[in-house]
Amino acid sequence: MSNDKLVVCGIDIGYSNVKIAVGDSADDKPTVSIYPAYATNEPVDDVRLVKRSCEHEVLVYPGGKEWRAFTERPDARELHDRYHMTEMYLALYLASLDKITAKAGNEIDLVVTGLPVRLANESERAKLTARLTGTFTIAPGKTVTVKKCLVLQQGVGVINDIVNRPGLISQEELEKSTILVVDPGFFSMDYIAFKSGSRVSGSSGSSLKATSAIIESIVNRLNADNPEERIDDLPEIIEIALRNNEQSFFNGFRHISLRPLLEEAIPSIASDVVKELRKSTRVLGPVHIIAAAGGGTRFYEQTIREEFPRARIVSSPLPVASNAIGFWNYGVDLMLYGDD
Repeated sequence: MSNDKLVVCGIDIGYSNVKIAVGDSADDKPTVSIYPAYATNEPVDDVRLVKRSCEHEVLVYPGGKEWRAFTERPDARELHDRYHMTEMYLALYLASLDKITAKAGNEIDLVVTGLPVRLANESERAKLTARLTGTFTIAPGKTVTVKKCLVLQQGVGVINDIVNRPGLISQEELEKSTILVVDPGFFSMDYIAFKSGSRVSGSSGSSLKATSAIIESIVNRLNADNPEERIDDLPEIIEIALRNNEQSFFNGFRHISLRPLLEEAIPSIASDVVKELRKSTRVLGPVHIIAAAGGGTRFYEQTIREEFPRARIVSSPLPVASNAIGFWNYGVDLMLYGDD
């Protein structure tokens, strides 16, 4: 990357994956990478005995304390609304910056990231912006400077990814149609409505019945049916299998097929979520287009089609990374053209 070009990064630090889109302001599209959203400050010798792939792991030092980020297995989870203010989140952010330096160097002009819709108020966005801006010591002797950070609502990235892809949403549809953005993640499902090109705040929000709720239902069923096979890390085992699109998982005793478990768990959870979605958006009138993205899209798509039968559903070809890609698009546009 030449020094006269502006370096823009879209970073989406989720509860299960970290998605990074990086490029300069002259690029047609960003370079995209996805890593596990796992980090631990436990020493390697204290971690359980497993064969681990360390290919993507990064050592970072938030607050001077060593963390291993992008590990293959979670040490502890931060499934709560203050996730973005935790040390684990900062460790994942520093690890993201470390990966970015390979392409962008040690100065980043703009980082664009997001918060769940229910949390993306002015106060929380300001706190996170301040936390993610400045010069960071990633490791002894290695620093990265983020000149500017912008925090958007989750889902804004999705629409900015999809509208920048030819053939998905036309300019006329963008200006005249009612568009519902649905972003099912691991901990929550965010949704944002746009009518005639403007966001409708009263029809935007989050549901906590996301992928983690589906996993919890599967775990409860397996533990009830096979109490002698109960293990504490079963949720993480299932999560990793789903993230890797595997057909089964091994619980230490046997391989268990995921499909029948998903077919049993998804309908009731997806139905509740989509009914909540329909209730929140009823004031909009007919929904013409649904823009779907996020790692959990596959679990909700059928129910969404049934509840919104006349809506056209469009999706990014990279649904898991859609927010990060859209954040990058938003950032490039901002750097080139400003707020106008």
